[in-house]
Amino acid sequence: MDCPQCQKRVPATLHWVLSGANGSTCPHCKASLCPKAICAVVLFFVSCGLADGTLILLRHVGVAFWLAFAAFFLVFAAIYLIGMRVMLRLRVKAAAAAGLDPSHI
Repeated sequence: MDCPQCQKRVPATLHWVLSGANGSTCPHCKASLCPKAICAVVLFFVSCGLADGTLILLRHVGVAFWLAFAAFFLVFAAIYLIGMRVMLRLRVKAAAAAGLDPSHI
């Protein structure tokens, strides 16, 4: 993933932390970044669909539920990680409008 502000590589590990879904900071230019909404939604549904397909296939073959369930999470995480590198795009997070920030109330 590249920073839209400085065009330098942003490590994917920034988005695996809990606050990564809300946004991260570019380590080079310190711009506040967050994923584009449509890319994040498509990536989630592709990951979930392929993982669900794996779960259904393994259950159909007769694998124990807990193994199929573990495979679901492994496939989901693997597809999501690959998808982050391939299809997830970042945008610069917009600043809060003056007077609307709840921390100033």
